[in-house]
Amino acid sequence: MQPYRNSRVTPLRALRKGDRIGAVAPASPFDRDFFFAGVAVLNDLGFEVVWADDIFKQDRYLAGPDALRLEMIHNLFQDSTIGAVWCVRGGYGSMRLLPYLNITVICENPKPFIGCSDITAMLNFITGKCGMVTFHAPMIATLASADEQSVSFLASALTENRRLTIAADAPLTIVPGSATGIVAGGNLSTISHLLGTPFFPDFSGAVVFLEDVGEKPYRIDRMLTQLLLSGNLDCAAGICLGSFLDCGEEAEIRKVFEDRLSFLPIPVAAGFPIGHGMPSLTLPIGLEAVFDSKEGSLAYTESAVL
Repeated sequence: MQPYRNSRVTPLRALRKGDRIGAVAPASPFDRDFFFAGVAVLNDLGFEVVWADDIFKQDRYLAGPDALRLEMIHNLFQDSTIGAVWCVRGGYGSMRLLPYLNITVICENPKPFIGCSDITAMLNFITGKCGMVTFHAPMIATLASADEQSVSFLASALTENRRLTIAADAPLTIVPGSATGIVAGGNLSTISHLLGTPFFPDFSGAVVFLEDVGEKPYRIDRMLTQLLLSGNLDCAAGICLGSFLDCGEEAEIRKVFEDRLSFLPIPVAAGFPIGHGMPSLTLPIGLEAVFDSKEGSLAYTESAVL
């Protein structure tokens, strides 16, 4: 089974002021102060944030038992008054839910699903199984610490019918070139942990985006090497590297990228403002984009919302 279909997906209805946002925690527990600070940001954007009381439960390193977290996700998709489902935090735990997600419920109730980091597993899975664009974007618990550019770009991505372009201010071109493909990927650690499972995304013909946080250079090397050895990058159209926050000296990280990826026959570039660092621009997953590694741009060919 390949959950990611390398074909265009249907854009979603644009969010409007007054829409209700359903908060959910598919992975780790979170700091309440950060949560409510993020809720305030969404309120300022004109949305009403709602959540179940059980969202604050904890089960060791998880935000409650798997069954409870699944139930909250399904309830939010089934609720016709909810305009979007927004994850509170990553950490770990979303991949535990993949075999049990009710794809029928999600497919029959399309709406923006928003998150990043560990949520990468669910973003690609939902896009692939439901033909529905998902959004790699700041989560509720991190919104209050996001800069103005990130919040403005996020609001635009979800509310405006326009083609997004993400540009790197000072791109590191590893392999020059241009390619067009469906955008897939996300957090490198999460992607690498899906290898060997039925839930690994299909990167054939895709512009593969990767980012991470708090990983030492040798671990980034190891994960990239694992992807290369698996053969899953052989048919990719390009590789777009985002922020690698707290992963060591920038020069050392760039050396890893050059060492591991410079021999590929596809465009590769690093330095894109997407991921755990700031700015962290919203990246729709499942839509076609033109990737130019020399210019440092990722330009979508259609809007994520209508």
